[in-house]
Amino acid sequence: MTPLILPLPYIGRNLLFLEEALDELEERGAPHPLLFRASEADKLSRLLEHGTDRAGYPGERAWTDGPDQGRPIRHEDVIFATTEGEIRRGEREPERSTSLKKFAVIERPLFIAHDARCFVKLCDRQYEYRDPAQKRAALLALFPVTRVAPIQGWFSEEDGLAYRALVRPLRGGAMVEVGSWKGLSTAYVGRLAAKNGVALHCVDTWEGSSDKYADRYRAMLAAEDVPGAFRANMAALGIQPDVLRMASTDAAARFADASLDLVFLDGSHDRAAVLADLEAWWPRLKPGAVLAGHDHNEDHAGVMEAVAHFMSRIGRAIERSAGSVWWARRSAGW
Repeated sequence: MTPLILPLPYIGRNLLFLEEALDELEERGAPHPLLFRASEADKLSRLLEHGTDRAGYPGERAWTDGPDQGRPIRHEDVIFATTEGEIRRGEREPERSTSLKKFAVIERPLFIAHDARCFVKLCDRQYEYRDPAQKRAALLALFPVTRVAPIQGWFSEEDGLAYRALVRPLRGGAMVEVGSWKGLSTAYVGRLAAKNGVALHCVDTWEGSSDKYADRYRAMLAAEDVPGAFRANMAALGIQPDVLRMASTDAAARFADASLDLVFLDGSHDRAAVLADLEAWWPRLKPGAVLAGHDHNEDHAGVMEAVAHFMSRIGRAIERSAGSVWWARRSAGW
């Protein structure tokens, strides 16, 4: 079987890249469990021919771990790889090596997905082919990596994955992101929304804010073309949102009541602005849809106060991620 070749962009966020690779594999019915390996783009032809980038490596090694300690094994019959769980763990443990961390030292990376059922684990991150003659059968997909410059913004990987989790169950319909800046948050959901047939609308004035960060934003906007950076980043990632360059409440007026599946608020963080956003966007949600937002933490008291006040008034529970993403779901009534 010829492995899938699935190019993916990479903005330096390892778990976002992993999520997008997993989505591509799931969409195509790839078996589980999986093993992942980082290689170099110039080894693509070798992989397609032999099923491994280690083909032709000379000699053997007497492996010191595993069930057959000391048994000589050919170098080309072993791969160094990590599981999905090990990659996620590695992001929490800076000293732990993973396949995706290898991107830092590979100029033109190639990400490889293998069928883990075709291997025997020798020791930590080292696997031997069960049948060395069937290396190509173990190779599921190759992901040529396109490096995209890291996107400046204030959105952690943890919060990006929480936001992405809100978009994942959507099929069709429409969502709105309020406050996109240069597109870091948008990068976590834009390709997924398109894959799921969800129309993505991005709202931002790119004129600053009314909160305590107003001076900082004003200086940054004066120093560079921030909306231009947003457009360039979206183009590099293949994301094509509908952009509404206007105030959040003005944008809300363009949508009919009960027309949206998700609204994510990350605009001005002062209490008055957040309350205005909540009032404007809540009626636009379909029954069962989600209103969510960013920076629900002690550093942004205005967000916490406004969300608590509004949700208490309408009797809706606030849910939170491990980071600073919050959300509430609209019922069939209010």
